[in-house]
Amino acid sequence: MKVEDLKHQYPNKWILLAVEEKDMLGVPVEGQLLAHSQDAETLWGKIAERQGQFYIFYTGEILKDMAVIFYA
Repeated sequence: MKVEDLKHQYPNKWILLAVEEKDMLGVPVEGQLLAHSQDAETLWGKIAERQGQFYIFYTGEILKDMAVIFYA
């Protein structure tokens, strides 16, 4: 499924995607939807169970006063 389609289908959600295709800059543009959630932390646990390349992204707007921190 294309990343742009997922943004419309799952508004204001965190998406876990198994990457199948990247653009010329290496940014994921298509893949298999593995999970979606209101909370990004729940998606990190799902990666530990799998092998491959994954992309976690938020489909909503990230506000100016909001910070997003990732840790593994």
